[in-house]
Amino acid sequence: GVLASSIIAWIFHLDNASFPVQIFSLPNFSMENGLGAIFLQLDIKSALNITMIPIILTFFITQLFDSIGTITGVGERGKIFNDPKNGEKKLSKTLMADATGSALGAMTGTSTVTAFVESTTGVESGGRTGLAALVVAICFAFTLFLLPLFKAIPANAIYPVLVMVGILMFMEVKNIDFKDSAIAVASFFTIIMMPFTYSITTGFAFGFLSYLLVRIFKREWDKINLGIIVLSLLSLGNFLLMALQ
Repeated sequence: GVLASSIIAWIFHLDNASFPVQIFSLPNFSMENGLGAIFLQLDIKSALNITMIPIILTFFITQLFDSIGTITGVGERGKIFNDPKNGEKKLSKTLMADATGSALGAMTGTSTVTAFVESTTGVESGGRTGLAALVVAICFAFTLFLLPLFKAIPANAIYPVLVMVGILMFMEVKNIDFKDSAIAVASFFTIIMMPFTYSITTGFAFGFLSYLLVRIFKREWDKINLGIIVLSLLSLGNFLLMALQ
């Protein structure tokens, strides 16, 4: 589908797309304008400046909520964390791997190395053990030598895949306990606010806060734990940071 869409876009020059003038190229590791210019170029002193705290918190909250949402969503689709004995342990290891990848990716100067909802396609193809991820990683390594070709693929060729990913993710709505008013309200705001605000983080922030508020209004104190309070405070902090920007 992506290939067919790309060819059509190239032929009719849709979205300013055109046939790639070359297919292969060598990666640029030079220190001037290549990977070497950003690899491990950390400015720790400037990052520790007090004026950087809002920026760091914004990145932290965004990465935290995006990772939790994506990993739990993809994991639920693949029934990876459903094991009552090892489910939490698997989730903890997955979040640790995601955090490690994010840190290492930042140090190498790449875009965030994290879990993406597109991983649902891998789960639908049968990926469960991590071998599929290794194969994808190897394929990504080969793209370093095919950058002219991949850069020529227009963005609109990718959109159908994202629609299918959204459909696969939305199928998990059937597992929501809508009989619980707090869960129902939180799920509604989470699902609705993500597309309205173009942000997974904002959607989850609305969900966490609405969940806590419903529990408080119903005086269901026994269903409010420390984790919910922390996530709600982070959600509130996210909105405050957005207001200050």
